[in-house]
Amino acid sequence: MVEASHSEDTQRALSLLRESNQDQILAEFEKRTAEEQQAFVQQVLHLDKVTPGGLTDYVLRARRFLDDSKNNVNPFDNYKPEIPHGFDLIPGEPLFEEMEELGLQELSKVGFVLIAGGLGERLGYSGIKIDLPVTTVEEDYFYLKFYVQYVKACRERAVALMDPSQDLSDFQVPLCIMVSDDTYDRTVKLLESHNYFDLDRAHLDIVKQENVPALLDNDGKIALVDGQLKAITKPHGHGDVHTLLYQNQVAQKWLKQGKEWMVFIQDTNALALKTIPSVLGVSKKNNWEMNSIAVPRKPGESIGAICRLIDQTDNTKEVVINVEYNQLDPLLKAKWEKGGDVASDKGFSYFPGNTNTLVFKLAEYVENLEKTKGVIPEFVNPKYADEARTTFKAPTRLECMMQDYPKLLQNKGAVGFTTYETWYCFSPVKNNIKDGAVLSAKNMPSFAASQGEHEFFQWTNKMLEKVGVQIEYNTEAEDYNGIKLAFGPKILLDPTFALTMNELKQKFQGVNRISKNSTLILSGKDAQVQDLTLDGFLRVEGSNKATGEVTNTERVELEHSTEADSEVYRIRGFKPKHLTN
Repeated sequence: MVEASHSEDTQRALSLLRESNQDQILAEFEKRTAEEQQAFVQQVLHLDKVTPGGLTDYVLRARRFLDDSKNNVNPFDNYKPEIPHGFDLIPGEPLFEEMEELGLQELSKVGFVLIAGGLGERLGYSGIKIDLPVTTVEEDYFYLKFYVQYVKACRERAVALMDPSQDLSDFQVPLCIMVSDDTYDRTVKLLESHNYFDLDRAHLDIVKQENVPALLDNDGKIALVDGQLKAITKPHGHGDVHTLLYQNQVAQKWLKQGKEWMVFIQDTNALALKTIPSVLGVSKKNNWEMNSIAVPRKPGESIGAICRLIDQTDNTKEVVINVEYNQLDPLLKAKWEKGGDVASDKGFSYFPGNTNTLVFKLAEYVENLEKTKGVIPEFVNPKYADEARTTFKAPTRLECMMQDYPKLLQNKGAVGFTTYETWYCFSPVKNNIKDGAVLSAKNMPSFAASQGEHEFFQWTNKMLEKVGVQIEYNTEAEDYNGIKLAFGPKILLDPTFALTMNELKQKFQGVNRISKNSTLILSGKDAQVQDLTLDGFLRVEGSNKATGEVTNTERVELEHSTEADSEVYRIRGFKPKHLTN
C-alpha cells in the first residue's frame, strides 16, 4: 500500500512538472536517489496544494507577468489617475472627537488581524518582529503584548457600553495572527510563555502563510537549491491574508459572532492603533467597505500612494487604490501632470501615503471572499542582470499585496481613506540603525527602532498637551549612532488607561505638570491623575490616583549602548539606565 501510494504521488508530481514545462527538473529527478526523489515528490505536491491556483497555473501566470515585465508593460496603462478625496482628521477638532465617540460604539463589533510573518533580520534583530520591545523603559513591553493590551482595552470599553442585562461571559474582541514558516513556532512559543496573555483561546486564531516556488527565468523555470533536488521557495506577499482568512473560515466565523468590522494592523507600527476609534467612526459614517489609514507624503517619498484611477475604456469604472511609489511618478507624468508627483501649496503630494492599516466592513468582505476566495491579483518584480531583461540577479516569484483588495471589487463598493498627521499614526520600525542614519542625514524618517520608541513617547506628550497637561520638552537632541533624537518625558501610556482623547481629558483633571526628565507609567481603566506635578518616576495603575507633587531621583535615562549589549539595545543605539533614590 505504501509503495502504491508513493507511485501515485510520484506520477502526480511528475505530471505537474510536465504540465508546467519543468524539463530541467525532470532530467535532474532521474539522476537522484529514491530517497531524494520521494522527498521532492512530497515538496511538489505540497507546493501544488498551498500555491494559489495550483502549481501549473502559478507557472502559467508567472510567464505572463514576466513577459509584461520584460516588455515594460505598465499595469496601469488603461487608467487615468485623479486626486483622491478622503476624510481628514486632526486631534482636538470637533470632527475628530465626533468620530472617536461614534467609533467607540463600534468596538463591540470589531476584530483585529495582525500581520506577523516577518523576522527582524533587516533591523539587526534575530527574533520575530512582534517580540521586539516597543519601548525599553518597561521590561518585556513588546509589540505583541502592546497589541493584546489594546484588544483587551477594546473589550473593556465595549462591555461598559453594552446592556448589563446581557450575558457577556463569552463576549470577546477576537484577534487573528497571520504568521509564516519563519515565525510560526516562535510566535506560538511567545504566546505560550505568557499564557496567551489570558486571552480566550476560542477567540484567538493563528493562520499560516506558505511560500511559493521561486523562478529562474522568464520561462518560469522553477529554481532549485544548488546541488539539491529541492525547490527554492519565497514568500508570496501579505496579500495572502485574504485567502487565509477565507480558507480558515475566520472572517465567516466573526460575521456569525455579530462582528461588523475587521481591522488589519502591521507588526511594528504601534501608533496605528491610536486611530482605531476614530477610523471606525469614519467607516461607520460613510458606510465604506474598505478604509485605508493614510498620511501626508512628500513628492517622491518611498511610500505607496493612494490614487483614484479612472478606467479609460469605461469612465464609469474607477477604483481608489494604492499605487507603489516606483510606479506612481511615471503614471502621473504620462497621464496627469508632466511634472509627475509634484507638491501642492501645502508642500505635500496630492496623493497621500498608504500606511497599510486597513478597515473592512465585514459582511461585504465575507460576501466578496465567497466570490473570489480572497485571491489577490499578483505582480512580479524581478531584479534583472542584463539590459535585455532576460537574466535575473536572483530567483524571483509572484507576489500580492493586501492593500490591492479593491481590485477584487470590480469597480463596485465604497472604498475610502482617512488621513491623519504622520506623528499621530505612522512610525513603523523596519530599518537597521545604519540605514536609518543614512535616511536621517537626508532629513527623512529613519524608521529605525530608536525613532519608533521616541515617537511612541512623543505621541503621548503631544496628546497630553492637547488635553491641558503642561509638558516640558527637551530641546537638545542626542546623537544615537547617527540618529538625533530629543527625548522629553518618557510616558508609557498603556491602552487600558485610555483609548480616546476624551478619556485622556477625563483621566487628567486639574493642573498637571510633567518635567522633561520624568518617567510615568500609566495603566488600568480606573487609574486617575489630578493636580500632579511630577519630576521623577511614577507608576499609576489599577485604581490608583496620582496627585500632588512627586519629586524623586528615580527615573529612566537613556545612555549609549555598546557592542557588548543585547540586540534590543544595539539596534537603538541606546539602553535604559534605571536611577533610584
